Amino acid sequence: MGTRFRFRTTGTVSRARICLIAAIAAMASGGGLRAGDREFRFDSSVARVQLWGVPVPQFRRVFWGEELPALFDRALVLESADLAGGTLNWIFTGNCGGFTIEVTSDQLRVTQRYYDSFGFWKRTLDSEPLRTRHPEQVTSEAAVPCPASLRELRVRLDHQMQLSVGVNGAELVRQPCLFDVSRHQLAFTVSSDEVGSVRGRLAAPETNDSSVRVHSARRRQTMLGFGGITSPVAFHELSAEGKRRWWELLAEYNLRLHREYPMGAQLDAEFSNWDRLADALPTYYGDNFPNGQVSDFEYLRKIRALGGMVLFEFWDLPLAARCERTNASGEIQRDVAEPETFARAVVRYCEVSRDRTGSPPEIVGIQNEKLQPPEVWHAMTLALRRGLDRAGFPHVRIHMQDASTLESGIQSALQFQQSEAAWSAIDYLATHVYDYQQFFFEPDGFDVLLRQWHDTTGDKPFLSTELCVNRDPYQIASYRLALGMGQLYHKNLVLTDAVALIYCFLLVNVEQPSYGWTRSLFVADHARESVPVASSHQLRVFGAFSRRIRRGMVRVETEASDPDLLVTAFEGDGEDRTLVVLNRSLRPQRVRVFWPNGSFGSLELVDPYHENSVQPAPPSRADGETEVEIAPGAIATLSNVSLGIP
Repeated sequence: MGTRFRFRTTGTVSRARICLIAAIAAMASGGGLRAGDREFRFDSSVARVQLWGVPVPQFRRVFWGEELPALFDRALVLESADLAGGTLNWIFTGNCGGFTIEVTSDQLRVTQRYYDSFGFWKRTLDSEPLRTRHPEQVTSEAAVPCPASLRELRVRLDHQMQLSVGVNGAELVRQPCLFDVSRHQLAFTVSSDEVGSVRGRLAAPETNDSSVRVHSARRRQTMLGFGGITSPVAFHELSAEGKRRWWELLAEYNLRLHREYPMGAQLDAEFSNWDRLADALPTYYGDNFPNGQVSDFEYLRKIRALGGMVLFEFWDLPLAARCERTNASGEIQRDVAEPETFARAVVRYCEVSRDRTGSPPEIVGIQNEKLQPPEVWHAMTLALRRGLDRAGFPHVRIHMQDASTLESGIQSALQFQQSEAAWSAIDYLATHVYDYQQFFFEPDGFDVLLRQWHDTTGDKPFLSTELCVNRDPYQIASYRLALGMGQLYHKNLVLTDAVALIYCFLLVNVEQPSYGWTRSLFVADHARESVPVASSHQLRVFGAFSRRIRRGMVRVETEASDPDLLVTAFEGDGEDRTLVVLNRSLRPQRVRVFWPNGSFGSLELVDPYHENSVQPAPPSRADGETEVEIAPGAIATLSNVSLGIP
């Protein structure tokens, strides 16, 4: 029985990939095996081969001619398995690492290993057998007893970043697994005096039929858009070509919300050195070059010319805006905000921005992450509102203090609500959601906090102001990690009615690559004339939402037949509409989308092999039904909103 492959060709690259797979299949044939077949056999009729660096000869390997989806469920259905002292290895490989399921007559062993760095190479004694001809380090290992009668061996890689291995319908091993794998193969190794035999076939899940219905009458939040922080220090290190390309990328990915980290502790007493690059307050990540907190008014002018908005917020307050106070319990509190001076500093920034760019920031915040006593927050809010109004900025809006986690954000909101006047002066909610990283292995567990936030804060529009991965265990350029963040983007839009999704950094200055992989959507490629490039898979997943959801579009409710289809839908003026479908199941989905009175012009695909790849959308029927196939772990964006390419 032959394996059937479905390819969607979007250009010469995809067609070349098809040819490559065909060539591999042809080269791997031999001993009664073809790489394109689901069936396999290892026995004495199949010649043994000697692999470089492997001391024991093996029967010929079987290379499966498929590129694995991001999430998958695969099974070896075994018609016979007489291991007879031999070892069956099911080997999965990716760019940075892989895992192997090793089965003997009495044991199943699962090992995860990284091999993408010379740092993983370890010198072995001359007396030890040669294990590999490449750097490699095992990072996770488990061994369990294996049933004597082996009928099925099953492997799953799921949306909870878990690797599951089962035998005969029972799960035996479950491990966290962060890296991606793309290819897999079988090997059967025996000693010189033993033979053994294994025969079976590879099974994969059938495509699931599902449906999505869009309810245009059920309208939710109106979007402000998407964006992040661009470090001016990093931006100024781009080449002239890099800066030109930067504005193209911001327009294409619709990253028009610029979150400004201005001068803080380095701000002089006259509030005059906002954009003096030499005074940038360094923000260090590891041993990377600093990403300073400073303004660039020419950059802000260009952002606005692109149709963008500016959000301004201090992290460290200016020294003049800090004081020492004694609280009601008689305790001395240092570095507490002095509300009136804080308000004057923000107002002064608005004046300078107006004079230099033609406009003040559209939204200003109370303070990023730093905590103040609740009564100080109240005073800061009221002083800021008075100062803005008196200076002629009544249309500049205020967002609440930015907490670092959603749990602490809920507490901050409750404290702001203690003053009716201060809460009334707050126009936008704001918080970071870094505590979501505690739920990478159970994303839906975070829903409780998201709903609590929504119930606590009420109807004020919500700015999700800082999104990225910053915890030590997750610093990896993994598509599945980015897909985990994609689930958060969906939840923010659907469970909290967020009007803005703002990544932490859009561009940072890094030498140690892991900080770029997770904290920033772009980095400067200094090996290619300092032009901005995607730092990892995080950009494509964020872009699945940002590229076709524009400011002013309204989210409308959806209904999916499969709970593992995460769906968000937006309508704009006229016939503008965008539907984002994230398939976090282990099965391919044939999705029938019912959205009356319209059709889609384009389909964007995001998965480990497609970076926001655009192709014509499937045709819609007269009743508004559109059918699209989505691989496990892929995101499909159906839209008739054009890309914002200048």
